[in-house]
Amino acid sequence: MSKIAYSPFLKGIGVVYMKKSIISFGLLMFALIAKSQYLECGTDRYHEELRSNNPLLQNAYDEYLQELSQIAEGKIVSNHNKKAVVTIPVVFHVIHEYGDENISKEQILDQIRVLNEDFRRRNADTTKTRSIFKSIAVDCEIEFKLATKDPNGDCTDGITRTVSNLTNGGDEEVKKLIRWDYKRYLNIWVVKSIAQKNVLGYSRLPYATSESEDGIVVLSNYVGTIGTGDLTYKGRTLTHEIGHWLGLLHPFQNDGATDDCGTSNCTTSGDRICDTPPVLKPSFGCPLGNNTCTIDSPDLLDMVENFMDYANGTCTNMFSAGQKGVMSFYLSRSNFRGNNISAATAASTGINISNPCAPKADFHVVGKRTNICKGTSVQFNDLSWNGEIVDRVWTFEGGSPSSSTFASPTVAYNQPGKYKVTLKVTNSLGESEITKTDFMVVQEDVSYLKSPFYESFDSDVSEFTWPKELKYKYGWKRVSGVGYNNSTAEVCVIDADAPVTTFALYSPYFDITPHKDYSPILSFRTAYSLPAAGGSGDRMIVYGSSDCGTTWRVLGAFIGITTLKSVDGTTDNWSPKSNADWKIQKLGLSQNGFEQSTNLIFKFEVTSNSGNSIYLDDVNIDRWVLSTDNKKVYNQALNLVPNPAQKNFMVEISEIFEPINIEITNIHGQKIQSLSIDASQNGEINAPISIENSGVYFVRIYNASINYTERIVITE
Repeated sequence: MSKIAYSPFLKGIGVVYMKKSIISFGLLMFALIAKSQYLECGTDRYHEELRSNNPLLQNAYDEYLQELSQIAEGKIVSNHNKKAVVTIPVVFHVIHEYGDENISKEQILDQIRVLNEDFRRRNADTTKTRSIFKSIAVDCEIEFKLATKDPNGDCTDGITRTVSNLTNGGDEEVKKLIRWDYKRYLNIWVVKSIAQKNVLGYSRLPYATSESEDGIVVLSNYVGTIGTGDLTYKGRTLTHEIGHWLGLLHPFQNDGATDDCGTSNCTTSGDRICDTPPVLKPSFGCPLGNNTCTIDSPDLLDMVENFMDYANGTCTNMFSAGQKGVMSFYLSRSNFRGNNISAATAASTGINISNPCAPKADFHVVGKRTNICKGTSVQFNDLSWNGEIVDRVWTFEGGSPSSSTFASPTVAYNQPGKYKVTLKVTNSLGESEITKTDFMVVQEDVSYLKSPFYESFDSDVSEFTWPKELKYKYGWKRVSGVGYNNSTAEVCVIDADAPVTTFALYSPYFDITPHKDYSPILSFRTAYSLPAAGGSGDRMIVYGSSDCGTTWRVLGAFIGITTLKSVDGTTDNWSPKSNADWKIQKLGLSQNGFEQSTNLIFKFEVTSNSGNSIYLDDVNIDRWVLSTDNKKVYNQALNLVPNPAQKNFMVEISEIFEPINIEITNIHGQKIQSLSIDASQNGEINAPISIENSGVYFVRIYNASINYTERIVITE
């Protein structure tokens, strides 16, 4: 029989709850289905994984649940009734790739405002708290301030900024990039995406404090209410996650288990807090009429306005007295969160002083377009941080103008090459300078790579000439032994846990005009199997651009379940085992007018949908013969011996009976050498070449009927 549960925190309020003991299977299934359709908190799943990997944490979790029950029963005394506002020092670690995830200081300050209003019950929407809950909605007497001193005592504005692709689903790995002493600072890592599906953020609970992992990970667009902040959630994702960091569970903690509505009492079920009504399942949106447990006494509606439920930020507006008691308990214990609010911590983190800092210089290009055509203008953005900028000086090698003092100058690049950019920023407290070498790459009007062209990815050179996107452990990389003919191939790594996002692989630039009188094609091999679940939405779209990536046109789209799959059946974590696992794809270039392009670049863009990896090999730019009257184009046998070479190598060509031209260019398209050679009477050419500097180079041979390019690596 269910027991009546009485909360010692509700003396004088006269509210008593009884937990419900029976639920229907149909309601449970509805809860599970509904939950999967909404964004949520990842704290529960995160801690389940922690405990499964560490049995000691399971013991600590069991003790934590007992503590919550003892707090609810009044057996553990906390300081929650003391009228003393405590302040927690905070540091935001912004992990970014110069995208929107590099949120502004103003957006972070707005988030601090939201936290202070919510935890002090000074939020404007307290008027929305329904009358049945107003008497237990409380000021938690907790505030938050950005630190002004870092762990070394140096000046900080409470924000760090780290450039890393781990912002894309790196989750726990981002904590290895940078972290401050968890006993003094609340560490908040701001990222672009989280690998856990449909998750806005997750937190470390007090029972699992960790020097290397303690803190909160949150999506950048759910921080604050300005800038990129999502207005539906109103910055309350962090209110919710900090509730976890201070010891609170979800009110629906067992999420459909029978004891959520009470097989025993409120101190041993749900969130173990007795003034939050029993809740069977999370609330999404703002379902003010929800009453998922109907045998509590009195029978109250779900407290969807509670910050620890899943309702929208426009709906949540309160913590309860019981929740304040739990948070106060963990803030009163030095082995949990007590050190974070000590007087010594306040002094060492500088939260009670004004501590202006010297700036730290940083910058990037609007749209991140650092590889451009000759004659293109780009806009730079001063992204310096940590201190006010009083003066700045830009220096643009190869640019026009060559210098500027503006925050966002526009610069034209009129000559091919690779150029550095320098920014120096200053205020009365100091200065900072950053130089990014080879930052702007300006392409030639006519590429040094000509069609026909073949890429098998067997050479290490492709790592330099085929830029790729790798987001944490997912995205494009070069692998051996799985390509066509058991060769090396490119693979876009995807699995069931991969974020739903895009990963791009870019080709070098090509001059297609040697085939302008024909019908040039782009062909390549792909290998892909549907995952065990079948029906994957993984896809690859191939684009072309003749203006250095300013605009892209679709050449072809390949969908997992139809045109992309190369084998029958379904298998998770699949890779090709034989040539039969590959299929050839062909895309015409003439319909897009690309046959006239002297500087054409291709983009192979994969969109993941939790399926399987997509393999790419044998990329070829060639021709379709339209008639026998067309001029014949040869692919002569060309050998560079040795390759790699130390300074000296030989260009060997056979079966050639007419003069040829040899042209050597570096990886940036700059011409290094050129010469003309006559063939011998035997139809052979053996031309010695010497290159002084190590690096990757391209050897092009051409005449009226030949146009062929091969790569060579010059070592030290």
